[in-house]
Amino acid sequence: MNTHRLVALLLTLTLAGCGQRDESIPPALAELHQRAARGDAAAQLDLGLRYVTGKGIPSDERAALRWIGKAAAQGNAAAQFELGSYHTLEPHRDYERAGDLLRQSALQGFAPAQTSLALLYLTGAGVPVDRIEAYAWLGLAAEQGERDALELQPGLQAELSDAELQQARQRAQQYRQGSL
Repeated sequence: MNTHRLVALLLTLTLAGCGQRDESIPPALAELHQRAARGDAAAQLDLGLRYVTGKGIPSDERAALRWIGKAAAQGNAAAQFELGSYHTLEPHRDYERAGDLLRQSALQGFAPAQTSLALLYLTGAGVPVDRIEAYAWLGLAAEQGERDALELQPGLQAELSDAELQQARQRAQQYRQGSL
């Protein structure tokens, strides 16, 4: 009987120490989880995306947002893009938040974020409609070979005047140089 109490006490103490940990980390992901817990932004993003997709771990939207959010808060451009994209979807739609996150990512040169931000400017979702700004971001993404930007850029270019195209190129140059 004393052995059972000792085992119960040890089990209780072990579980109490696991309060903030993800409860269902498979052994194959233990090292990734440890790196993420130590603040490795790439590991946080990877773990968060695994929670999104259910790859190697049960899908869990809250855990996904928590880990991707930690990576985004550290300035990880891919995480900022993922979180910004999340805020463009129902029922979580918040275009202003999406625009802020996508802009942070785009300013770091992340081509998918540049294209997504351009689309927000084209539609006026969370930002003012601004075809010049949209073209600037599409141009930057297209320079990196981003497929969607390459497809969208010619149509928008045909709609802009030479003066507007020049403005867009100047803005793109400022963003390339890190100027706002």
